Amino acid sequence: MLSAVLLCGGCQSMLPKAQGLSTSTWAAQNYQRQDQLEIQWKEQSFSFLLYQQQQGQKLEMLALTLTGQQLFKLSFDGQKVHVEQRIEQMKLLPFEFVVRDILYATYPNFAQLQQQNVRIENSAQTQKVLINQQHVLNIQQQDDVIELNNLQVPYQMVISRINDGLANTDVDSTE
Repeated sequence: MLSAVLLCGGCQSMLPKAQGLSTSTWAAQNYQRQDQLEIQWKEQSFSFLLYQQQQGQKLEMLALTLTGQQLFKLSFDGQKVHVEQRIEQMKLLPFEFVVRDILYATYPNFAQLQQQNVRIENSAQTQKVLINQQHVLNIQQQDDVIELNNLQVPYQMVISRINDGLANTDVDSTE
């Protein structure tokens, strides 16, 4: 089944749902983060700036090229990813998985917001994310660089933190 999904490039609706994304314990908070992302998916490679901002319940993600062209805009309310805009080349990108993986890698304590079906195994600088006892994601962190390897879809992503003087408003840093 998975190989059929991967071969069917135009069939995003056939992709399995990204388990471990929706949470009943999503809380309203203020959160902001900026990163440079590189995604390698199938034969395509995307490099862009990603801005995450949450005020209240709604987390918004905005992706821009390095020259400022908007690639996509989406929001997450704790239950579902709402794609508001995307360019044609990103139509087939599995946004539910991308958002889920970014949240596990960058959002404060996102794994703890999940129900019992999510388990994180830590070893050295690598985290294995298991959902329903299935190994779905590897997260490797080193300084301000995070490497993700999604084993379900599959794709690779490198997240490089941008620190340009803007105040970081991670909730955990002020408590």
